[in-house]
Amino acid sequence: MAEAYVGGASVDWSTVFQGTGARQVGLPTYAFQHQHYWIKTPSPAVGDVTSAGLGSADHPLLGAVVGLAGVDGVLLTGRLSLVSHGWLADHVVWGVVVVPGAALVELVLRAGDGVG
Repeated sequence: MAEAYVGGASVDWSTVFQGTGARQVGLPTYAFQHQHYWIKTPSPAVGDVTSAGLGSADHPLLGAVVGLAGVDGVLLTGRLSLVSHGWLADHVVWGVVVVPGAALVELVLRAGDGVG
């Protein structure tokens, strides 16, 4: 059917798909128009990070600190989300939540403090 249609034949698609439950859906008119389908998760679970070899970061934006193997360095890690940090909802640019520059500076300062 598709080859016939591409070849110029007229195909009544409603008859072809009748009884199958198929339906027509609108396509985006703009190539990058999209919708996120992220799974809604409850508040992040707080667990014992030491069991995974991590140390507490003692910081509201960072979850843990771990020393890097074989080098003199550390890795600071954490999770920022609207669920755990509701104030992020106040920082939206063109419909996208962004981390404010002040928070990034705070993370850099904390990293600097952590390594002396």
